[in-house]
Amino acid sequence: MGNIQKFINLRRCMKNQWLPTSELEKLQFKMLKSILTHSYKNIPLYHQKFKSAGIYPDDIKSLEDIKKIPITTKQDIKDHYPNGTIARGVDTSKCWKPHTSGSTGKPLTMVYCTKDEDYQKAVALRPNLACGQKVRDKWAVITASYQAKPKKWFQKLRIFAPEYISLFEDVNQQIEFLEKFNPKILDGYATSIFLLAKELKDQDHLKIKPKIIFTTAEMLMENMRKTIESTFQQKIYDQFGCVELGRTAWECPEHSGYHMDMDSVLMEFISNGEEVSPGERGEIIYTGLYNYTMPLIRYSIGDVAIPSDEKCNCGRGLKLMESIEGRKDSFIQTPTGKIYSPIIWTIILRPFSQINQFKVTQEKIDHIVIEITKTKDFTNETLTAVKERIDQYLGQEDIHFQFEIVDEISRKGNKKLKSVESKINIKWN
Repeated sequence: MGNIQKFINLRRCMKNQWLPTSELEKLQFKMLKSILTHSYKNIPLYHQKFKSAGIYPDDIKSLEDIKKIPITTKQDIKDHYPNGTIARGVDTSKCWKPHTSGSTGKPLTMVYCTKDEDYQKAVALRPNLACGQKVRDKWAVITASYQAKPKKWFQKLRIFAPEYISLFEDVNQQIEFLEKFNPKILDGYATSIFLLAKELKDQDHLKIKPKIIFTTAEMLMENMRKTIESTFQQKIYDQFGCVELGRTAWECPEHSGYHMDMDSVLMEFISNGEEVSPGERGEIIYTGLYNYTMPLIRYSIGDVAIPSDEKCNCGRGLKLMESIEGRKDSFIQTPTGKIYSPIIWTIILRPFSQINQFKVTQEKIDHIVIEITKTKDFTNETLTAVKERIDQYLGQEDIHFQFEIVDEISRKGNKKLKSVESKINIKWN
């Protein structure tokens, strides 16, 4: 019966994407009411949050009413895990327990019962199928070792059967495996696929020739997209999500933005406590609509993006995000109070093919460290030109830029690699 349910979930998800937006909003509200009622009755943390706000699930009469519910932070979940966050009566020994990378501190563990996990997997497969992946396509995934899972029976028959490659393996080992495996689908951490493409781009006879490329897990900077696409001569389909909620948004073949998975998550875009207009930057507040084991309601993890009111030419009813800006701690704030998106560093450093990889870290309000791994063509003149270009964009700011030429920009443990990171508390108001 479980395998039949997997098929039913996937079929339902594939059908839902073509519903009109108005119908998807009705479905969202129905799912929202159900998860709110369940959480109030069975999740101590949310019973407490509802009670402190003086509201009941029946007070939520529209999608807009969700703003009456207090926001939940990652720290709230950690502080109340497991007794306050997991539904009463759940046997967690039979549950799937993925955990976050810990890029913002101690990893957070999520809990999914089999039913919830199966639905999450269906939502995650939808963009792959929408972008052309077939059931038996050879599929290579570069990922952190903790995310790889043993193959299920149908995967042993090469049905949606990814072959996992550790992102911590040397790039030449990754290349050796991929040349032998010859995948049609190349999938994985954005930075890892970028570094792979950088290593391969000068090869005359490229042996790795994927037909479809998916990037996930880390923010895909524009320079990374261009390098990957030019190396493999294929368009990238970027996917957006997190361990806590699974896949939440994705690019379709039209590349008109990111379709939000409205039948699995409700995404608000907030600035200073108010919903932003389409085209404006806002922090995403998530409400998961299917995980009854460990619900997340109005959950904030600092993701920042720009919503869109445009309709995609593909015809899907799933709403669009215009672009993903990054995490809140990837923004830079200067002594003048101005806040810069991490995208500015792609704009500044885009012309320099002599830069292999970079990492920008704001140590203090007036002190930024820029780590650079260089190609053989990098010279003192290159560094001078980089400084001049930074001055062109940020010269009006009273900031000391410290440059460090390094052999490697490495991850710490299983954490995601951030191209831009700020260690100061940004004042958003």
